[in-house]
Amino acid sequence: LCIDALATVTGQTERAIEASYRKTGDLGGTARLLLEERKQRSLGASQLSVAKVHDNFYRIATASGQGSQTAKTRLLAELLSNASPIEAKAITRFVTGRLRLGVGEATIIDSLSYAKAGDKSLSKELERAFNLSSDLGLVAETLYREGMHAIRAFKPTPFNPIRPALAERLPSAAEIIGKLGTCLAEGKYDGLRLQVHKSGDRVEIYSRRQEKITHMFPDVVAAARRQIKAKDAIFEGEAISYDEETGRFQAFQETIKRKRKHGIGAKQKEIPLYLFAFDLMYADGKDYTTVAFAERRAALKALVSGKGLIELSKAVAVKTPAELDAFFEECVNAGLEGVMAKDLKAPYVAGSRKFAWIKLKKSYAEGLADTLDVVVVGYYYGKGKRTEFGLGGLLTAVRAEQRFKTIAKIGTGFSEAQLQELRDYLTKLKVPKKPDNVDSLLEPHAWVKPELVVEVKADELTQSEMHTAAKTGGRGLALRFPRLMRIRYDKSAKEATTEKEARGLYESQKTH
Repeated sequence: LCIDALATVTGQTERAIEASYRKTGDLGGTARLLLEERKQRSLGASQLSVAKVHDNFYRIATASGQGSQTAKTRLLAELLSNASPIEAKAITRFVTGRLRLGVGEATIIDSLSYAKAGDKSLSKELERAFNLSSDLGLVAETLYREGMHAIRAFKPTPFNPIRPALAERLPSAAEIIGKLGTCLAEGKYDGLRLQVHKSGDRVEIYSRRQEKITHMFPDVVAAARRQIKAKDAIFEGEAISYDEETGRFQAFQETIKRKRKHGIGAKQKEIPLYLFAFDLMYADGKDYTTVAFAERRAALKALVSGKGLIELSKAVAVKTPAELDAFFEECVNAGLEGVMAKDLKAPYVAGSRKFAWIKLKKSYAEGLADTLDVVVVGYYYGKGKRTEFGLGGLLTAVRAEQRFKTIAKIGTGFSEAQLQELRDYLTKLKVPKKPDNVDSLLEPHAWVKPELVVEVKADELTQSEMHTAAKTGGRGLALRFPRLMRIRYDKSAKEATTEKEARGLYESQKTH
């Protein structure tokens, strides 16, 4: 969108703009340079107002249907043609969602609390409102218009995506039962996590990163209208492709092909999906995030009617490690990734990783106790045959609160297509220096914003003086023989493996 608009305004080719972008690693910076090089402003250019910029942004955000991309390009080009170079930089960064201010959501939440209370005493309640709405602007507006009583009254609302609850991990059934006691064990499907919102006949679908992806899943939309009894509802499920001939679920790589902008109808026929519903957050005026999981599960079961694309996730109540292990084996043999054990008494904790959900995956029986979801913080240029791709390896990190600490250099497991894909994607995230929230002793050829998540497998976790994850006594943790399993565009950096989890995996491999 931005490149098309810049080409329209500057007369430059898209290829030339992309080349400039690769050099700067910042599309906003590229926009500023291109407008500075332009010999004269377009005739009739007028000074931009905040109201005009806001109006065009709103129209860009809400444009949909046939011709919407052309309309969005025209609206953005109108702003850029009337902008100064520095304004063009800011406008482009707004549209791409990369402001590069070094200010995160937590900082804004704390700032709102300080503004109203003089300290961080309101932060937790403000954070809850944000987790239920995914809209900091709405939270701030509500706080200033209506006060804290309105913030405390926040509840899920259809078409405001909820930030997903996240799971912890433990290496064995015995430890899980020791932590939870009697719990509900669900099959862990290796698919796409979807959040479905319904109000009357309107249905919207959001990704785990709160992106609206409704148009990609017309079959799920139709099923939600047909199968969900409630007038208004918000529920979560895992979409996974199923091979009718073999009777087994297909790999994530097949399911992810359904997440596309074009050729949706053909892929829908080629890769049919099931959506396994596993949690309910809202139905007909009731906020289910505050009630125990046992009640949410019962309400969800009552909500889904008949046989169809939407089914309840496979689940069984377990009391002992033996029962959990038996269900785990049953799930793995059926082609599932493992199991998710859930505390029957716990509420739905939006946007947080808690021991209310604990995952046990089949990779626990193979070498290192699990795959890890790590964040790319830099990359290395290719050598030998990889020279042509411009990328030969990745520097990756685990999450430590608001920081990222390195744990592996990954140089194997890539296909040629993945190398090209990673190069193109990481070019957009490239920054001129190490990000302030990255702790690294290593210096890659290029630094990137810590946003892209990749799933990796390794033989084991070892100690290393070269990495900073869980560092004690001058030595951090490192993955031994790491290899890329897949790129996780569906996950955000906040969902990556934590430093605490990595330390736990290191300790568990010494006892298992």
